[in-house]
Amino acid sequence: MQRSCGSEAFTVLVVQAHTLLSPGRIECKMHSPGSDAVVASMVEEQSAFLLSHLYSSPRPLIFAPEGYVAADMSPAKTVHVVDKAGVDLAFPVQLGAMGNGYVVFFSVHTAINNDLLIDLHRKSLSIMREKLRVVFGATSETEKMNEREIECLQLVGNGMKSEAIGERLNLSVHTVNAYLGSATTKLNAVNRIQAIAKAIRLGLVA
Repeated sequence: MQRSCGSEAFTVLVVQAHTLLSPGRIECKMHSPGSDAVVASMVEEQSAFLLSHLYSSPRPLIFAPEGYVAADMSPAKTVHVVDKAGVDLAFPVQLGAMGNGYVVFFSVHTAINNDLLIDLHRKSLSIMREKLRVVFGATSETEKMNEREIECLQLVGNGMKSEAIGERLNLSVHTVNAYLGSATTKLNAVNRIQAIAKAIRLGLVA
């Protein structure tokens, strides 16, 4: 993929500890050799924007110098950056409870057309899925965890009781316990404490 778009470097960025209460944080899980500085710069300067975009739009991002004009009817959103020298491509990937993030290509030299964007976005999805399986050891069951299950685990981990969680999320105590029970089962845990520990290790909760 890096060769097909003529980029000088790439990275896989993963969102850690995202819940309904917190947007989480972006961390680098893989990058090409020698790209530490450029990856660190993007994470530091663009984290807030990347998190906001990830949960509001599936469109790829083109980080480009002022004056850059994207192709007609481009599926990507162009973000003009002051004093930027090259063009970077960032492809958002959402895999639900398994994880979310971006595959980013830095200093792209190939002409960016719509077919290239669509092809790279499709391949980014596969890369992210495989990377998250390796990093988090995700199983088919954890992939099926929904936001409410994760949210209830997060609040239990914060020290809240089922009654308080129900009031916080406008759910009955029975429903909260059902979510916690199903989350515990999906994580193959013996109790809530172990479920929370596993969820933290998998990056599902903070």
